[in-house]
Amino acid sequence: MEVIPAILESTWPEVEKKIRLVEGLTDWIQLDVSDGIFTPVKTWDNPSDLLGLELKSKIEVHLMIENPLAVLNSWFANPVDRIVIHVESLNNGKHPMFAMFARDDKEIVLGFNVETPWEQYQELIKQVGRVLFLSVSPGYQGQEFNERVFAKIKTLKLAMPQIKIEVDGGINISNISELKSLGVDIAVVGSAIFESADLKQTLKTLMDASV
Repeated sequence: MEVIPAILESTWPEVEKKIRLVEGLTDWIQLDVSDGIFTPVKTWDNPSDLLGLELKSKIEVHLMIENPLAVLNSWFANPVDRIVIHVESLNNGKHPMFAMFARDDKEIVLGFNVETPWEQYQELIKQVGRVLFLSVSPGYQGQEFNERVFAKIKTLKLAMPQIKIEVDGGINISNISELKSLGVDIAVVGSAIFESADLKQTLKTLMDASV
């Protein structure tokens, strides 16, 4: 299982500072973007800040916003290779842009809030091949892990074992091993890494536990 550091900040200087702390330590870094509408909190949300940014890690952007399809083109510029968009903002998930980005070798991940069942989105999940299950409420770091996500992981793995699963929120050294045992492919971790006294050691401990 892969561990991806998650960055949620209100300004670009704060985002870039954290990027520099972890770039090269993992293959991917996730940048969280909240608009204050889909979520209670507004964060940094300017894709042009990323243009020309040279990094040792790939970037996944988690769009927790209303109408993400309207801004996909803006976010899918280098160095962004993967974007999470939430099914709750998709109007039943029917849009031709998914096929377009599949041709462009960019990845889309379908995000699900804790209370949202995945079953009604099976055809869309098959189309993109990846999901992200939030295990906290969207928009805040430092929340307690919601174990309701375990049942979602188990049922999806049983019904669609080929689908890649990310889990995001409240993950730490005490629960990451259970996620691995359930077959989760990626653990997205924010506060457990960036609020630790020794960031590099904490990240290494999490990665060791995920092997």
